[in-house]
Amino acid sequence: MGERFIRKTRFSLFCWNIANPSLKRVEKQAGWLCNRPEDVLVLTETKKSQGCLFLENYFKDNGYSVISSESTGEEFGVIVVSRHSLVPTNFAQTVNYLPSRVVSAKLAFQGKELEIIGIYVPSRDRSVERIERKKRFLSDLSRALETKVQLPFRILCGDFNILEPNHVPRYSFFRDWEYDFYRFLESCQLQDVFRFLHPIEQEYSWVGRTGNGYRYDHCFVSNELISLVSGCYYLHKPRERKPRLSDHSAIITEFNL
Repeated sequence: MGERFIRKTRFSLFCWNIANPSLKRVEKQAGWLCNRPEDVLVLTETKKSQGCLFLENYFKDNGYSVISSESTGEEFGVIVVSRHSLVPTNFAQTVNYLPSRVVSAKLAFQGKELEIIGIYVPSRDRSVERIERKKRFLSDLSRALETKVQLPFRILCGDFNILEPNHVPRYSFFRDWEYDFYRFLESCQLQDVFRFLHPIEQEYSWVGRTGNGYRYDHCFVSNELISLVSGCYYLHKPRERKPRLSDHSAIITEFNL
């Protein structure tokens, strides 16, 4: 009997805050990431630094398709790496404030066009300047998301620096306008994949010095795509291993397309 050809129908996405690595650390990250099985990697907290430029070139040299946001100076950005050909979409261009913190691309898989939007929302402290910066970015991003979706299969992921309204534990320093952004995403027909699959499970992607956990890193998908999700979980190994590859855990989402 001749050899049967089996079409791949499983698609997976890996999203991780790489914490703007040094050259020494990025070499460890690059080797580890290149051995990951996922189709797409969305990497946040990047910068036009030696470490991140090394990472971009490393993936390009290994045959990956790479699209990165145009970060300048001290501003952070996002990199999308794919085993499949990537084409930029217009979404990132519609974000006017801190545009380097958003990257958008589409790819074709099993006859479906997927739009992947990677974001890195600014963190804040108690200062008026940092609070207003985060509020303004979320406001501009919300405006962009309100526009008509060109592709029905949309994935929005990254380090949101936002918690869900029912996050356990609840932290008093988080404001209503931060929780409102999470609710706003639901009004845009986007669903939190991890919470959709795990209604009561408590997971954290970043843990502070006091041991308090925060689920900052998220993956939201459009309603048209949620029924095709087969799994979503956090990978803590890069945060917990020694030496640590980052201070964040990764979130992995799997689809049957």
